[in-house]
Amino acid sequence: MQWIYIKTMNVASLRIKALYLTGFLFLQLTLFSQKNDTVYLINGDRITGELKKFEYGLLTFKTDAMNTVSIEYDRINTIYSNKFFEIRTSSEYRYFGSLAKSSTPATINIVITNDTLPTPMIEIVQMTTIKNRFFNRLDGSVDLGLSYTKASDLFQYNLNTKVSHRATNYQTEFLFNSILTDQKDLVTRKNDVGITLSRFFKGPVFAILQTKREQNTELNLDFRFQGGLGAGYDFVRTNSNRLYGVAGLLANRERTLDTQVESSNLEGLISVQYKWFRYRSPKIDVTSSLSAYPSFSVARRVRLDYNLQAKFEIIRDLFLGITIYDSYDNNPTDSNVAKNDWSVVTSLGYTF
Repeated sequence: MQWIYIKTMNVASLRIKALYLTGFLFLQLTLFSQKNDTVYLINGDRITGELKKFEYGLLTFKTDAMNTVSIEYDRINTIYSNKFFEIRTSSEYRYFGSLAKSSTPATINIVITNDTLPTPMIEIVQMTTIKNRFFNRLDGSVDLGLSYTKASDLFQYNLNTKVSHRATNYQTEFLFNSILTDQKDLVTRKNDVGITLSRFFKGPVFAILQTKREQNTELNLDFRFQGGLGAGYDFVRTNSNRLYGVAGLLANRERTLDTQVESSNLEGLISVQYKWFRYRSPKIDVTSSLSAYPSFSVARRVRLDYNLQAKFEIIRDLFLGITIYDSYDNNPTDSNVAKNDWSVVTSLGYTF
């Protein structure tokens, strides 16, 4: 009986040791798999770490020695990574595969299921890691602005938040904008919050599902809930430019602030957005969008929204921003209110 007890103890001890060894090996393999990407530079240098993403001609690369670095595409000779990426080219092809070292300068080999595709770096528009963990797929920015003018007793506050989550064929984007202006006890508010789900297809075509809530007291709008479907097309997509359009159909429910009159509407959506990005330090990010909402419920009613946002990098990931917006409604529900509201706001923002 004693021998059986000792043998049982030995077996249990071996199992515990085996469990620790398995966990240690799994941890080492995990760490190795995260930091075994290699970037070969034009000047002959080599950097090992973790490839986070590639967009607008800038490769975001995480290393142990130098933390996270940004590498411009024209300094890259080739890349190696055994992880799985979604890769989009300037010709609007999308590939899913790993990256292999190429002997051709300024070129990478995209390894897909049954082929290897040599692709020049200049033709690659976007590379996104397809990861299993939710938080590793998040990107976004937070911009905050405060100003006060004593002579006119004007106080203004603005907050702009954008967070996106990217999966293999889908992208979910959350957007929140808030502007409050207080001048001699006259307070105006403009608040927008919305979620957009995008489904990407082969080539430049994508579809969107959108829902949004708006408030603009300057235009006597207490709230507007809207939601609908649309289809989009990328006209231009390069390392520093993106121009795309969206057309769709939206339904909304809105209520005036003073008279509390509610109405339901069916509207069209025609939107064009252009983004320009300079990846060399200091980084500059300029986005301009124009959206038109022709009404099918109210004759000759058209709403217009225009936004221009420019962001200039001060230090790494910290930006100084300026935003211009203009909202126009040629036939509002209450005919006694203003048809147009616009503003210029400045902010300080952080990207992640």
